[in-house]
Amino acid sequence: MANQEQLLYRGLSRWHALAVVVGSIIGTGIYIRPASISQLVGSPTLVLVVWMCAGLLSLAGALTYAQLAALIPRSGGEYAFLSTTLGAFPAFLFGWMRLTVSVGTCAAMAVAVTVFLSDLVPLGLPWVRLPVPWPHATSLIDLGPRQLLAVLIIASLAVLNLRGVGHAGRFQAGVTTLKVVGLLGLIVGVLAFGHAADTSIAAHANNTASPAGTMAFSAALLAGMVAFNGWANVAMLAGEVQDAEQTVPWALLWGILGVIVLYVMVNVAYLYVLPMGDILTANSAAHPTASSVASRAALAALGPRVGVVLPILFMVSALGTLHCNLMAVPRVFYAMAQDGLMPAALGRVEPTARTPAAAILTVAFIGAVLAMVGSYDRLSSMATFGNLLFFALNAWGLIQWPVGKKTSIRHGIARSIPWIFLAGSMWLLVTVVARGSVEIVWALVLIGAGVPVYLGIRTARRGR
Repeated sequence: MANQEQLLYRGLSRWHALAVVVGSIIGTGIYIRPASISQLVGSPTLVLVVWMCAGLLSLAGALTYAQLAALIPRSGGEYAFLSTTLGAFPAFLFGWMRLTVSVGTCAAMAVAVTVFLSDLVPLGLPWVRLPVPWPHATSLIDLGPRQLLAVLIIASLAVLNLRGVGHAGRFQAGVTTLKVVGLLGLIVGVLAFGHAADTSIAAHANNTASPAGTMAFSAALLAGMVAFNGWANVAMLAGEVQDAEQTVPWALLWGILGVIVLYVMVNVAYLYVLPMGDILTANSAAHPTASSVASRAALAALGPRVGVVLPILFMVSALGTLHCNLMAVPRVFYAMAQDGLMPAALGRVEPTARTPAAAILTVAFIGAVLAMVGSYDRLSSMATFGNLLFFALNAWGLIQWPVGKKTSIRHGIARSIPWIFLAGSMWLLVTVVARGSVEIVWALVLIGAGVPVYLGIRTARRGR
């Protein structure tokens, strides 16, 4: 393992690592999710509380992973953490989840890019529509220009990553800068040019629903956590980060704190310029054909001249999140192959670019297939459940790891952080399972399928 780790090029600087954290988080959720959160909690005050709680729980997760990354600075991130703290079986299931369920994040972001592009350029109707039966409903798989474009986007980013982690890091830094500047521009534009006299937050006080119940608040918190998801990606790249023991924890801490500030500010801007009724009826599962909260806020404050700018901002956000996942996830399969839990080809490093080329191509291929056959909502829901499950396992792994090995976290509040993250993750898992959606059932089936695969691999290894 050590020799192969040394073959990887530590070409990611502190700022590249920060760009991965921020760029992985800021996707499309902050422009859309506030509507569904508002529908669940009803009150502007509770909307802001949800976003703060989601941010603080994500911060607890980032600090938990920062502790793990400082102690286990290997490529593969959560796979390396679980392998060290809980053993090979849960570590394999994490990698299997990333292979079968969580790769859907790449596909979902590629699909999102095409959706926003279609707001600017007509992409045409599907060439083929295939009916697929689901319980209680029939879904349609479309094959056409959007799906082809999604595949080409994934392929292009895969080629960029094959050229070397330094090229990928610089691209990510540029895209993340555009995302943050765009989000700040939206905040400043709405707050500076919005008509506060008629649409201030105080004006919403008499136009809200009754206080949210516990389950509704939990569902809203889950929606907020989805918008914060992605911060763990930087840990998967630890083997290619300069001074990873210091850099990865630094990037996790400051990346999450920065995004919390941005997310709360943008929600204040939405609530400042829009009547609560406009937020409640914005794009969501309840209003799938409505415009997004971000679009309504920008149009209310800045007028129709932002009609072209917003889809571009949304596309850049989705593209950056897609690229972060395409950078990070292959390192999981690379690390697993080094441990003999994936085909050996996935653990080889391309000698010139010093990248795990086969692992990158594998993730790109699976992402491209899913982009052709899956919808954004379905792929995102399955990936979210898988991530929550292994968030909890990683927190438990750090908690039960022998105290003598956790010399950097033996004192102070740091010892309580993994417990907070574990409790929050478990509560959200209960909320997700209680909803009983078809996507969660499929996610459980796919993750469970990893058990016989693992047993088969262990049996084959013993037989050699």
